[in-house]
Amino acid sequence: MQLKIKFNNEVLTFETDKETVSIGRSSENDFVVPYEDFSRKHCQVTFKGDYVFMMDLGSKNGVTIDGKKITPHQQYPIYINSRVFLANLFEFILPDGTSIKEDLLDLTLDEPIIRNR
Repeated sequence: MQLKIKFNNEVLTFETDKETVSIGRSSENDFVVPYEDFSRKHCQVTFKGDYVFMMDLGSKNGVTIDGKKITPHQQYPIYINSRVFLANLFEFILPDGTSIKEDLLDLTLDEPIIRNR
């Protein structure tokens, strides 16, 4: 799967098969983004079956989903039409062909994260 972060006309890409991907400036992250607007540990994306979640890891410039800044250290669902911005400037783009279910009512996030393949 290929994750993308877009800034103006530049697109950074990251290939992964991991269920959880950390994003930030530090080399300790899976997806390293070399912009000062990003915190060392900015956010985390989690794939759970047909669901995708975003968590702000306490970043300085935050994460917004559909224009609303999310609370740090809580997972939020991303829907197929969601617009996700990291540090207010960088658009997070879901992998091509991602199919996301809209019904999240019965999903508990305390379960182990397993990606169906």
